[in-house]
Amino acid sequence: MARLDLPDDLAARLVPLLARQVERLAEEVAVEARRRAPAGKTWRTVEDGKARPDHQELDGQTLPAPVLFQVGDATMTGPRDPNGPVEETANCRCSLIEDPEAVADAISSGKAATRGTRTSATVSCSFPHIAEAEYSHGEGGHFMSGAASQVAARQR
Repeated sequence: MARLDLPDDLAARLVPLLARQVERLAEEVAVEARRRAPAGKTWRTVEDGKARPDHQELDGQTLPAPVLFQVGDATMTGPRDPNGPVEETANCRCSLIEDPEAVADAISSGKAATRGTRTSATVSCSFPHIAEAEYSHGEGGHFMSGAASQVAARQR
């Protein structure tokens, strides 16, 4: 029976190789998350001082597309939402500006960090209400976890 003696410093020699692999996987997850990310949407009012106070408060607010705007006591997808209350939608002159890349541009991957025998890297998205978008149902929901699952499946 053969015996294999491994060098004492094997773990130390493998750490840089594993760190590079972990960083590569994190960047793959980030790329996939950017592909799956929902659009951003920004509420805009007409700047003439006649907009409803609730709408003026929302002017310039940007959210991920699956997340609803809080308009007074109502939640709405945007200006003139057909499911919104008439007191917030009738004669509304506000507009919604969509940016397909807004959320994707906020996704990044970090450098690998090693502690003892563990090496990890992060993929993050810094965007308002992003957790609500991640856990929403429908298009754009679960974009980060879906990206991680997709990359993991390719590694098998």
